[in-house]
Amino acid sequence: MPKSDGGSTATAAFRGDPTPARLVEIVRFFLKLGIVGFGGPLVHIAMMEDELVGDDGWIDQSRFMEGLAICNTLPGPASTQLGILMGWVRAGTLGAIAAGAAFMLPTFLLVVGFSYLYFAYGTLPAKEALFYGINPVVIGLIAGASFRMGKSALAEGEIDLTFAILDDEWEIDLRLVVLLAATLAATVVVNPNPLVEFVVAGFVALGFYRRDWLAENARELSLAGIATALVGALWWFRDRLVGFLMDLSSGESATGIGSVVAGVAAALWANTWVKLFLFMLYTGSFIYGGGLVLIPFIEKYVVAEFGWLTGSQFVDGIAIGQLTPGPVVMTTAFVGYALMLPEGVPTAVLGAFVAMLGAFAPSFLFVTILFPYFARIRDNKVVQTALVGVNAAVVGAILGATVSLAGDAFVVPATGAFDPFRIGLGIATFALFVRGTSAVRLIIGGALVGAGVYFVF
Repeated sequence: MPKSDGGSTATAAFRGDPTPARLVEIVRFFLKLGIVGFGGPLVHIAMMEDELVGDDGWIDQSRFMEGLAICNTLPGPASTQLGILMGWVRAGTLGAIAAGAAFMLPTFLLVVGFSYLYFAYGTLPAKEALFYGINPVVIGLIAGASFRMGKSALAEGEIDLTFAILDDEWEIDLRLVVLLAATLAATVVVNPNPLVEFVVAGFVALGFYRRDWLAENARELSLAGIATALVGALWWFRDRLVGFLMDLSSGESATGIGSVVAGVAAALWANTWVKLFLFMLYTGSFIYGGGLVLIPFIEKYVVAEFGWLTGSQFVDGIAIGQLTPGPVVMTTAFVGYALMLPEGVPTAVLGAFVAMLGAFAPSFLFVTILFPYFARIRDNKVVQTALVGVNAAVVGAILGATVSLAGDAFVVPATGAFDPFRIGLGIATFALFVRGTSAVRLIIGGALVGAGVYFVF
């Protein structure tokens, strides 16, 4: 099948017609995938290709590979979006909703169940003993995943150097190494908005490889830069803006429709439910490069700025997400549960659902509405060049956020001193993970070994 020429062909070629039988078929398959799909995105994609592709399946091989390539271009968890796309292929928008909901339901229930146990029995020595080993394992897993991502990201430019690490051949562009390192350092030292880092990295990549295009479009880019700076300034001073709007709506000069709009805007921003949903919606819209990209977003705002979780709790939440067969982005449900738990367990479960809804809503939007647009821009050379820089920055941002989280994972809680055992466990996890050991096995093994050390010493 030829590639899409502008989106309309892609829409017609992919979107199917809903029927009750097809919807039941979609729910059945994706419930199974959500229950048994341990092993991460590669396992999910392999299972979909094995069971849904072919003459008797939902889609042919060429369209499946094209859809996978486009999903890898989209922000968000690629395997989840591919599942939504498969539902869309089979039964249109209703099929996309059914596929996504069925795939995420088992993981959501598991995360909520684990979250309940985590907070209900958080003070028990057994829980502390298990997570004594789990915390450093999670840091090792993130470092291992970043290692794999870095190998791919650093080879996307112009190859300057080739060498072997752990019997694995690496090809790297030294300019991308500098970009990755600069993003890592900026995240550790300044901790800016990760989206700003990604945008800057995209323009830096254009400066590396497409200076002619930058020169030809200097005026348009300057206007776009000014608009972006204004939006960034509004976000940077958002708390002052909320205070100003509240004063404007309640002061003596408050009159007319302006004061009403100001009051509504301020009230919405101050509402915890609205803030939770909007933040997760924002995060889900920009986690380009896979689920682990939520780490710098969550660490920056949920931990450092909003104070909804401690660093240690967030690492534990990542572990809970890794223990499930679904996407690691479901860690957002743990965040919503923790935030709303003071209002009671039923409210906490609702908080988990709202957080999940916000985080995954962009994936449904991208596939069911914006898919033709992404099909068109996927082959744009300028976009491809910018994404080379973004991919390197993504790895740097994840590693930078992990450095901050490692401070909690590698210390003795009682004394605050670095714990050689936990550091060694993190290093061992990294080595095993990059050689193919599954994350679930490493987390369970780390919990058991950590509990033994915790009670013995």
